[in-house]
Amino acid sequence: MILADAGYDCAKWFEVSDRLGMKFVAAVNKRNSKDFSNVKNILRIKNMEFLRSEEGQKLYKQRTKIERLFGKLKGEYNLEQVRLRGFRTYKKHVDWIMITYLIEVYIQKIENCKFSFKYTWNNL
Repeated sequence: MILADAGYDCAKWFEVSDRLGMKFVAAVNKRNSKDFSNVKNILRIKNMEFLRSEEGQKLYKQRTKIERLFGKLKGEYNLEQVRLRGFRTYKKHVDWIMITYLIEVYIQKIENCKFSFKYTWNNL
């Protein structure tokens, strides 16, 4: 299953996911459809119905967890604005960021405290 925000609410994403045998769930983009009557694609209609269900609403709320993680990785670990060349170099950078993030989570667990690279002592 793929959870996406409203920016990905378009028939092509639903069709590609369906061909790959995956369920694609995206919030309804208000610019693409005001209500059910405007939507012609059957996969988008099913998506809209699913999002109205209790299960769909619970599941879609889970998407915010990954959004917060990406926000943290981009903001605190400089994942987004990196000047590196080549896939291998960038992959190593991402791997080190993930290892560092997991160490941070581990420290938080064992010390039962909040740790962040935003602290002033870390900006030396």
